[in-house]
Amino acid sequence: MSVATLQESRSAGERYRAAFDERWRGNDAPNDALIDLRRAALERFAAAGFPTQRQEDWKYTNLRRLEARTFAPATPAAVSANDPRWIANAGTRIVLVNGHCMPGLSTIEPQLPGMTLLTLKQWLERDPAAVAAFIAQTSRAQPSALEDFNLAFFEDGVVLDLAASATPDQPIYIVHQWSDGAAQVMSNPRVVVRAAANSRCIVIEHFIGATAGESFTNAVCEIDVAAGASVEHYRIQQESTRGFHIGHVNVRVQQNGRYASHDIALGASLARVNLSTTLQGSGAHAALNGLLAPLGTQHLDAHTTIDHAAPHTTSDENYRGVAGERGRGVFNGKVIVRPGAQKTDARQSSRNLLLNPGAEIDTKPELEIYANDVKCSHGATTGQLDAAALFYLRSRGLDEAAARALLIRAFAESIVTSLGSPAVRSYLEQLLHERYKVIA
Repeated sequence: MSVATLQESRSAGERYRAAFDERWRGNDAPNDALIDLRRAALERFAAAGFPTQRQEDWKYTNLRRLEARTFAPATPAAVSANDPRWIANAGTRIVLVNGHCMPGLSTIEPQLPGMTLLTLKQWLERDPAAVAAFIAQTSRAQPSALEDFNLAFFEDGVVLDLAASATPDQPIYIVHQWSDGAAQVMSNPRVVVRAAANSRCIVIEHFIGATAGESFTNAVCEIDVAAGASVEHYRIQQESTRGFHIGHVNVRVQQNGRYASHDIALGASLARVNLSTTLQGSGAHAALNGLLAPLGTQHLDAHTTIDHAAPHTTSDENYRGVAGERGRGVFNGKVIVRPGAQKTDARQSSRNLLLNPGAEIDTKPELEIYANDVKCSHGATTGQLDAAALFYLRSRGLDEAAARALLIRAFAESIVTSLGSPAVRSYLEQLLHERYKVIA
């Protein structure tokens, strides 16, 4: 039996147990107070395995290509300073290359008043027991299999702690970047944001792929928004079209808190984001905006859950999909209204555009309502470019390709123009211009 056949015959759990033992044995393990937490997470992952299409939440997304591969933990590597793909003037910058923080490329010093910003690796070196307790405290009570996978293998990450009423004067810009030599390796970054009462912050996560080679990003972001606080979260995914990307964002919002998400998916061969927001206090609000834009054979999936667990909570969700060539997009948005969550007001919209006969978008809005005094609505549309609008633009002198490109950008940029960050908005407008400047 060949080595390749032997590897294929072993389960994912067995293969990643071997990778885990290789990574955490020897001198690393005795100094790592997280080792028991990590091993318990690994065993839960091994028992559950990768999600399959037999599970309702994964019926449109097949992970067999990902499961068939075994990715090794990535090691630190150098990248060029001031990469042209970075967003200029985006804010205080933290750069993680292959999942490891690069202090020489970051601008996190000096610390701003009322804000603690550090990497998990820095904290682990100083107080591993405190990190173990912190991770256990900030993790979900019932993590998914791939969240457990992240816990077992994460190397580094970012912790942002805001004191009460703190308002940093610039965003926190976190760059997750692959080095050009990265191939058949994985990164499991972990970001934790805790915004205390009446604080305000903007967090930008930017995922940038390598130019060649397969990679696997499995990222977790935990966000706690205290009473009266506000967190605006940008997530821009530009992984390599040979890469795999799985993201998990778990948000908890307390009384009168505000959370806004801007989820932009442009890269990766296969990508999935699970965004779960729980409104736990009266007056809490969530606004989720997203754009899925698959081209070629890309498969981009967004699954969102907004859980109204308290009365007088509100949510507004707006996702758009643009699928070209043989690209496939998936949007599944679920809104839950718990018993007793009266006076909930939830709105959801999914609008999608197919550019070619081979393109596909599956959209599935869901409402689960267990209270009787609520206002909830959802709508979903999928179609092609408006023929009348095309005719109008051509009558004004544009050729067909230019007219199509203009309409496509207008449809996609309706999400981008609502962004509060001028730097991010300008960056994404340029990306969309390049992506759709000529559409045959």
